[in-house]
Amino acid sequence: MTDTAHTRFLFAPGDLRGSEAIDDASFITAIGQVETAWIVAQGRVGLVSSEIRAEVAAAIDATIRTLTDDHTELESLGEAAESGGNPLIPFLALVRSQLSPEASRCLHRGLTSQDVIDTAIGLLVSRVVRQMQARLEVIGASLVELSDAHAQTLCLARTLTQPALPTTFGLKAAAWAAEVNEVQGQAPYVDYVQVGGAAGTRAAIHWFAGDSTEFLLREFHVQMVGPDAALTQVPVPWHTDRVRILSWGSHLAQCVTVGASIARDVLIGVRPEIGELSLASTGGSSTMPHKSNPTSAVLLHRNGMRVPGSLSTLTTAAAEAIEERSDGAWHAEWPALSELMTLAISSLIMLDEMIAGLRVNAEAMRANLDAASPGIYGEKLGIVFGDRIDKDTRAAIIAPGSDPVAALRAEIGDEDGIEEFFTPESYLGEAEDIRRTILATIDNSGPQEIDLPSFD
Repeated sequence: MTDTAHTRFLFAPGDLRGSEAIDDASFITAIGQVETAWIVAQGRVGLVSSEIRAEVAAAIDATIRTLTDDHTELESLGEAAESGGNPLIPFLALVRSQLSPEASRCLHRGLTSQDVIDTAIGLLVSRVVRQMQARLEVIGASLVELSDAHAQTLCLARTLTQPALPTTFGLKAAAWAAEVNEVQGQAPYVDYVQVGGAAGTRAAIHWFAGDSTEFLLREFHVQMVGPDAALTQVPVPWHTDRVRILSWGSHLAQCVTVGASIARDVLIGVRPEIGELSLASTGGSSTMPHKSNPTSAVLLHRNGMRVPGSLSTLTTAAAEAIEERSDGAWHAEWPALSELMTLAISSLIMLDEMIAGLRVNAEAMRANLDAASPGIYGEKLGIVFGDRIDKDTRAAIIAPGSDPVAALRAEIGDEDGIEEFFTPESYLGEAEDIRRTILATIDNSGPQEIDLPSFD
């Protein structure tokens, strides 16, 4: 045993963000909440006396305080968890050491380890999902504001890393907002209450509760979820339904992925040779004082690369779920979900801060547009004059270093609009309409009305 808490935050800077929501102390506290809710439910339906209920609840509370106040005690619990394969077994032993024989028999009565651990982990996931929903709401609002502020800011669209066409930064920010909004809308309903007993049949519960079984289950549901659960159907056991776990993990992965995707765009924009974006809060270098590293974007990008492993584990675990309790697949879910929750929390906190500190250099965006000209007007040239100017001639008109206006005039004469033909304002298409439609959809007001041409 050491005097130093076993953490891994030094390996992954940024993971400390929100870690209190899903660390070992939170996990064991959630386990205690489940066991307390079960004994309270037994008391409320008359299956145990008020004295027994109070004794068990007090012992659970005392055990939780001991474990969370002293990391060495929590570490000892982790070591003891190895023999049974889960931390609940040694936790119950600690609680029972403080109980009378009668109270000890009532603790955990009728439940199995999977009931408690699934419910406890699901409780943590539900809290994280609610936290993420609030964070996504704030991020989305910031991106909408950013989009409105730069609706007319011209910039270069790039495809496959190369200059493509003119666009607006407002549209790009609106596309980011759409991603965030979509992730927010994908949040699953985390129905985490799990009560199935040893094999998902509730045999022991039915045996000791008898005609009170439904009342006991409903009261437990109320204790875990809240008063509204009294009006809902008692949930059936989901010991073997691990697709449910995969859906939770998928949403957590989406929260990380949207941050990584936006960060990748930012990392391109903040490169000094591009200079279109900058971050208000950045990190320095240990050896190069001239550097101002875009650390938040770097860590968001890193988080995106960590997601596939954990999500793959959950996918494999769901596919490997067999019988009424899987041999290893169930256990593999816990660290994978823990990692995904950590990544989701840290990613959205850093994304929120990154967007708040993002600065747009409209002059650099325009300079990069001009530097990519006249090549970025090749598509327009083909659409407008493709029937009058052959391919080779069009290529010569937009060749680097050419005077495209003079070259086009030499081919078609002095027609109206030639002077403005090779300007980004002239080839934005429906960029602003699309931007407005995206934001209107996010605002739940639906797309704006569009005047359609008449075919009468």
